[in-house]
Amino acid sequence: MVKQAFLYLDLTMAAAYRKGLPEKVQQILPEAAVLDVDSTSGELVLHYALRLLRESEKAVVYIKADATVTGFGGILPLLEELFDGNEQRLILLSGDYPRLLRMLQARPQVQFAQVNEQDALEAVKQFLEE
Repeated sequence: MVKQAFLYLDLTMAAAYRKGLPEKVQQILPEAAVLDVDSTSGELVLHYALRLLRESEKAVVYIKADATVTGFGGILPLLEELFDGNEQRLILLSGDYPRLLRMLQARPQVQFAQVNEQDALEAVKQFLEE
């Protein structure tokens, strides 16, 4: 069983190879399991991400999305898992993606917040260290 987990989910078309936020989370919370998933991740990575969500005691999922996102594709099982409303999970949404925002707002049991990447680190730290 994983105590703390951080999942960085980049849905944008311009996904960068190196992402600062997952590295910063790993530095300030070395005991947390950190996984970086993007729109090109394979089935094995997505399976591991889903397993990480299910097996962690507390998890923060940072979703980076923008207008270039056309659909959810292979990450739909991850989103379905997040929509179950587990109170030990926090979703941080960065960027402008109205469809996903509406989906989150329609589920009052889901804890989520809109943040920019600069403020996300503090939100992750605060939630996982509670």
